[in-house]
Amino acid sequence: MAFASRRPDWRPAHLILLAAVFPSLAFASGDDPSADVALKLALLLVGARLAGHLASRLHQPAVLGELLFGVLLGNLKYVGVPGLESIAHDPNLDMLGRLGVLILLFEVGLESTVKQMLQVGLSALLVASVGVLVPFALGFGVSELLIPEQGHYVAAFLGATLTATSVGITARVLQELGASSSAEARVILGAAVLDDVFGLVILAVVSGVIAAAGGGAPLSGLGVAGIVAKAAGFLVIALAVGVRLSPRLFRVASRIEHEAALLAMGLGFCFVLSWAAAAAGLAPIVGAFAAGLILEDVHYQAFVDRGE
Repeated sequence: MAFASRRPDWRPAHLILLAAVFPSLAFASGDDPSADVALKLALLLVGARLAGHLASRLHQPAVLGELLFGVLLGNLKYVGVPGLESIAHDPNLDMLGRLGVLILLFEVGLESTVKQMLQVGLSALLVASVGVLVPFALGFGVSELLIPEQGHYVAAFLGATLTATSVGITARVLQELGASSSAEARVILGAAVLDDVFGLVILAVVSGVIAAAGGGAPLSGLGVAGIVAKAAGFLVIALAVGVRLSPRLFRVASRIEHEAALLAMGLGFCFVLSWAAAAAGLAPIVGAFAAGLILEDVHYQAFVDRGE
């Protein structure tokens, strides 16, 4: 009786340590590969959530704790805790993470509309331009200073890689602050998405120049214009066509008598636009964010009216 009345004091820090050490004992789960992935997911989900809780208790964004938990897992082998190296290279977890980011950007996009984003378009464009040009210039300049023997092409490529931003982390922080629908958040998110577009365009142009130079011919101005037009064309067409077609699509879908019809249609719309963005040479997260912007409450009001 005395033993049963004693409850262990499981503080978040204790649980994080347990979550980090326990899976290192064994990740061999038989012949079914899903069992191995399930155990790794349990570790990541529980550990990240607890680390996020600890960060919140310290008045920091929860995503900071989740990131630090990932850093902890990736470096445990250096302090004598083996067995977790496979997490970083597991293609199944990598794919689940990529899908998670698509859903996150879709969810954040749902909190704004195309009209609201256009209202802050100029501000977002200016912020994005600075956010791309400064890292590119610094990367190019530092490369020319430190490794001049590698040539201008290498310096340009390194500068282009530094233009990439993490839209997912930006979106998570704004979500946790409850500011996703504010004008400032729209400027930040719009700039972050444009950063991604500009960065991919710059990387595509630089890669094209290098490939053309390797073939003995310079990349023509028409080739550069084609890369830029493809990226811009996707955003314009996706938003314009999506705004017109999505109400009709969801009106037809509302006839499906199933409690998960709205979820299926919403995610389907997100994933199709993500694929279209990738086909246009952009990051899939750009398509996911665009899908969220296109969908407005009125488009799926019929689902809400029936209780979804």
